[in-house]
Amino acid sequence: MSEQISSVIVAIDGSQEAEAATRHAALLASLYHATLQLVNVLPLHPAELSDLPANREGEVDFDREQRDAKADVAFDHARHALKDLSFASTLNVEEVRLRGESFVSHPERAIVEHARQQTKSQLVMGARHLGEIGKWIKGSVSNAVIHRAQSPVTVLHADAEIVETARIGRILLPSDGSEASDNAARLAGDLARSGNIPVEIIYCQPSSEVPPGNSSEGDGSDRDSSNRDSGEAEAKRIFAHTRDVLGEVGAGVHESLLQAERYGEAIVEQARNCDDSPVIMMGRRGLGRWRETLLGSVSQKVIELAPCPVTVVV
Repeated sequence: MSEQISSVIVAIDGSQEAEAATRHAALLASLYHATLQLVNVLPLHPAELSDLPANREGEVDFDREQRDAKADVAFDHARHALKDLSFASTLNVEEVRLRGESFVSHPERAIVEHARQQTKSQLVMGARHLGEIGKWIKGSVSNAVIHRAQSPVTVLHADAEIVETARIGRILLPSDGSEASDNAARLAGDLARSGNIPVEIIYCQPSSEVPPGNSSEGDGSDRDSSNRDSGEAEAKRIFAHTRDVLGEVGAGVHESLLQAERYGEAIVEQARNCDDSPVIMMGRRGLGRWRETLLGSVSQKVIELAPCPVTVVV
């Protein structure tokens, strides 16, 4: 049984992305021996609010019955996504409808607030392949949840390979020794022990850090050797530190040193080359959405491109 997660919360809306998220959330709940919560938010569209006459009831204008019917469909889709899972009968499933006195104006805030009220929760969200521009123009509830939530958030796309396999064969754990990275390592260790899953620690260095055996001869070789030695020492320190934070992992811990200029793409490529149903668990810097867009974010790039579920931890 998990020491850190007692409830897995998945947001559902009847979409293909939500169905994929539901299946993965169920898998996590099964491994953690945690409660699975199917959560639907009854939204409020600003345009509708502005058109609402002051002397009329909101519930009438928004057609509560029609919206409730859409919520019923979303729950039906979620139940259908669960029924064929081999472990479905062992799940403890709760269905939750989030709404205010009438409707919820910010779904991401309602989801995050609900998660905060739970003890040791993990959120699971389906996401579309919008890209950065699309996220800002069309909006992305999953992106907003990631930036607001204090609990771990797992994001996956509908085409994530693990949706079909309904299993986790390996946890990929990018690490840099930061507090957020350590928090991700603790959660990864917890999941690894709950599901007897091996962990692969990933440490990224700039490609200018010359790997062993690749230093040039002649002019500059001393500098290359110094860079290599310092790079090796830092990699060893990060690997040793992360192993300590992970704790005992019965299925084994492996180490991968990646040389790359773009860490996000390198981590994604590592996941693509992994043939045993991986998931990625990593820390996220506490940047706001604007700063993250301007400065870049490794976790944001991994979420957008990864072929598997990605869990980010602050």
